[in-house]
Amino acid sequence: MAAWTIRPIRLRDEHLPHGLDGGKPVCRPCGTAWPCEHGREYLTESRCTCGAPVWRERLGPRNWHVGPRCYTPADVTRWQAAELKAARRPHYPPSHFYPPKPPRPVRQRPPYRHTPAGPGDVNLGAWVWARPGALDPGWGDITRLAMVTAIGLPRCEIWLHCDGTVHQARADLLLLTTTGGSRPGERTPDWTGWTVAEHLVHGKPAAAVAPEPVQTELFGTVEHADA
Repeated sequence: MAAWTIRPIRLRDEHLPHGLDGGKPVCRPCGTAWPCEHGREYLTESRCTCGAPVWRERLGPRNWHVGPRCYTPADVTRWQAAELKAARRPHYPPSHFYPPKPPRPVRQRPPYRHTPAGPGDVNLGAWVWARPGALDPGWGDITRLAMVTAIGLPRCEIWLHCDGTVHQARADLLLLTTTGGSRPGERTPDWTGWTVAEHLVHGKPAAAVAPEPVQTELFGTVEHADA
């Protein structure tokens, strides 16, 4: 009985084809038409642009073109460079994936500068993350960096860092990017995770409480005593 071995996931090198250029490849050890019975389970067939069959490894990068080659080494180098570039660069949705962007004012970077130092400390120049839903759908559903240029509730005016456009965004969807007020080794304060709306509500003075009315029974007692 043969010893147990790990089943390979790629085509074994000893079952590679011979005579590809002639159009009738043969398996080297088996002597039969390639791909042989052993190699078929590792390969999948497709067609080249020239019409010739192409066999590709299901779990590997290798492929074999049956018949005269319709490409040059320069073509192979160009294709490999394109595949490497595509692998290193992330793929974003196409521009037509989002609806068209409505017109928005475009300005230069505002001269404001502000770093929040505590709860309720939000002012012009504070940098925020505009969460999905804060902007028009034309700007997509990704988080964008912006600067606060006007404060208000329920909306604030922000300046987008990516294209310089100005928007009216919901304050409850704007999250501060800075975490002032903490030192190295100290616990991050809870207020650093608040939205701009939460900071504005915290900094707003509480409404004055009306005094409770004096009991009318007291006045009645006093009047009775004077009589």
